[in-house]
Amino acid sequence: MKKVLLISNRVLHYREKVYNYFFDKFEKDGLELQVMSNSFQNVNYELKFKKYEIPFSVRGYIKKIKDIQPDYIILFLHLKDKIMLPIIWYCKLNNIPVIYWNYGINIKTPDAKIKNAVFHFIHNQCDALITYTPDMKKNFTEKNQKKLFVAYNTLNFSEIDKSAIPSKEEIKNKYGIKEEKVILYISRMLPYKRVDLLMDCFADIDDIAVVMVGPGFSKEQQKVADAHSNLYYLGEKYGTDVNEIYKIGDIFSTPGHIGLAMNEALFWGLPVILLKAEHAPEIYYMKNNVTGYLAENETEFKKYVIDLLHDDERLRKMSESCLEVFDKEVSIDRMYQGFIDAVHYCENNAY
Repeated sequence: MKKVLLISNRVLHYREKVYNYFFDKFEKDGLELQVMSNSFQNVNYELKFKKYEIPFSVRGYIKKIKDIQPDYIILFLHLKDKIMLPIIWYCKLNNIPVIYWNYGINIKTPDAKIKNAVFHFIHNQCDALITYTPDMKKNFTEKNQKKLFVAYNTLNFSEIDKSAIPSKEEIKNKYGIKEEKVILYISRMLPYKRVDLLMDCFADIDDIAVVMVGPGFSKEQQKVADAHSNLYYLGEKYGTDVNEIYKIGDIFSTPGHIGLAMNEALFWGLPVILLKAEHAPEIYYMKNNVTGYLAENETEFKKYVIDLLHDDERLRKMSESCLEVFDKEVSIDRMYQGFIDAVHYCENNAY
């Protein structure tokens, strides 16, 4: 069986679930997925793929590649990871196809000409490229479009059984949530995500609860939550615990920035309401006026939320649209397709 070696910087828990799913898919296509990284987040489930945890060093990684003898290498690295170019050059010398999985450029500094030139140089050296959404294609030069494939970035939801989760009423009683409607914020409490805006806008609205989950809630924010009966900070939740929280939501909002939480909201049928801002590539799945709203300003944001929560029929239709978009666009099989297409391209354009 041919080997696909994915070389990554720190592998987080949600990626490990994705790679577990990919392991099974690759195996069905006659390939074995292995993953090498400087760090893997600890998880409480079995990893199907063979993993190699090795501190970043050119010598160490080249030696391990020689030992493994992969047929294809996928790089998921940053420019600052100095092992990248030496690995690419080693692979070129030894006829190992290299696939680079990336945004195309650093989307936080899109106009950095020197940095962009380095990215494009790396793209030129690689045998195939993978990016997150069709919107990202603009970050790659015209000559590299033919070897560029889209793996629609998502999470692995295949193990979640919604029917096994307790009812909304049971979960709300468990956490003492009395309000009829629930706004969810589930993410890190980073300033640019604007959790404070949710607390400011909706504190003391009798029938709306703001339920917040994630690390980084400050003492000052906790004081604000304690002072208003409809603001709930539930701490950090993962696995089945966070799935329960998603089930009680009516809408989802991390106002200033959203990433893969967009995918989770769609999976749970939660319309998403955000401010227009610099969001992650997963904003691609936002269908304005269909799966949620992008507000021009804070006043419009608050109006969208309150109006939607007080219109049950519109809320129901938007929830159904979220589920439909998830099924059509956000499945992990669609993400895997981009990976296997890139591998097949390399196979068909072998050295």
